[in-house]
Amino acid sequence: MNTKVPVLNIIGPVGIGKSSTANAISEVLEYDHALPHAVVDLDHVRRGFPPPKDDPFNKELGFKNLAAVWNNYRSLEAKCLIIPNVMESNEDLNKIRRSVPGADLFLVRLVASLDVNHARIRGREKTVESLNWHLQRSTQLAEELAVKKLEHVVVDTENKSPSEIAREIIRKWGIVEWHGSTVDGSL
Repeated sequence: MNTKVPVLNIIGPVGIGKSSTANAISEVLEYDHALPHAVVDLDHVRRGFPPPKDDPFNKELGFKNLAAVWNNYRSLEAKCLIIPNVMESNEDLNKIRRSVPGADLFLVRLVASLDVNHARIRGREKTVESLNWHLQRSTQLAEELAVKKLEHVVVDTENKSPSEIAREIIRKWGIVEWHGSTVDGSL
């Protein structure tokens, strides 16, 4: 039995399309390759209010929940894991490794111009306060992540559909070949 767990971590600033891309990758892996997998959006599993004062983004809760949820998916024979998340440090990556024993991380950073990223944010945020916070945070994170270079590859999302982005990432990740899946889903 292979003890390595291929983990695709889709990183980037808020509003860049991490969750949409994860969902598109999931659809391609399911419908084109019948490859057992799971998607755990850390934004969803750490959402709770109020967060602890020393952990304003509820990161610790997210990593604890990731471990519990992954264990459940693994019992259902998921072969790989897709995690959309901002991911700001090597420390956070190590917490993923602790949450997912055997994690073999592949990081993809999604990028787009600030104009495109901000237009996406404007299309989804419902309040002025939330909009302003997300616009500021996306600018800050885009700059920080470009400097930190945590990723293995960068994928430009401008002028591409989520499906196109998904297929590009799947090729670069090599997950289909890793599992020996074919286009018709047979192994």
